[in-house]
Amino acid sequence: MGIHVSIIVPVFEQWPMVPDLLDCLKGQTYPRSLIEIILVDNGSSEVILPDQLEPNVQVLRCKKKGAYAARNYGVAKAQGRWLLFTDADCLPGRSWVAQAVSALGADRTKRTFVAGRVESMTDNGQPSVYEIFDMVRGIPQAHYVRRGYAATANLAVSRTLISEVGGFNEQLYSGGDADFCHRARRRGFNITYVEAAVVNHRTRTSWNEIATKARRVKGGQLTCKSNRYKVWIFIRTILSPAITSIRLASCSQFPLKYRLIASFVYIKVWRVELLELIRVGFGGKPERR
Repeated sequence: MGIHVSIIVPVFEQWPMVPDLLDCLKGQTYPRSLIEIILVDNGSSEVILPDQLEPNVQVLRCKKKGAYAARNYGVAKAQGRWLLFTDADCLPGRSWVAQAVSALGADRTKRTFVAGRVESMTDNGQPSVYEIFDMVRGIPQAHYVRRGYAATANLAVSRTLISEVGGFNEQLYSGGDADFCHRARRRGFNITYVEAAVVNHRTRTSWNEIATKARRVKGGQLTCKSNRYKVWIFIRTILSPAITSIRLASCSQFPLKYRLIASFVYIKVWRVELLELIRVGFGGKPERR
């Protein structure tokens, strides 16, 4: 019957997490014989492979820096009719593939692509303030979809979409998922949110991880963008403490203590964003990792 689904995962310095990811993919309810898993190393200092890889798992190496370049490299090697994207620090639910493929296949026009729920998680019974911040801020996929895009931590597309739209913008080191989704929608594809297609995402555990992401995201917002858009990002960043604090405070699924901690940590994050905005805005190179 051939390969129906290709799961593409970029990996940079997160190989110790890969065995847990593979265990989750091995336990999918979708037939394993119809799935291929493509792990794309993107310049890790050391590639640590599990002792035994399943026959449907292959490891590739992409020399060009950036997760979007790695995803494109994986897409070029993939054989599947459906292409599913997630990350090395994610743990997909057992029905993730089945739910995503069901939603893709239900559209006879083949003009749909799918974003699933991303649930933040921590293995730590007493999470640090940075884990709490990352958990509360999370990846609000349903909110993203309402705005017309989705995070590649949980994204599924058809081969048809890739053929028409092309791959991810490799010049970007952040925001390439939004760029990809917006291009797809301009070509007449519709994004659908599937709550039941769940991927769990590990929270970041240290200030360095939080700050690095903040710099990368802010740099990505200024790369390959019009001057008008850059002005909007400057304004949005300056106003961000009020806007983000309100959003964090409204995350009622978390205890009030967690929401307050997240709001205080964000003030520290905002200073990093503001400095990065100034640095990149005046000609500095965007953060790549």
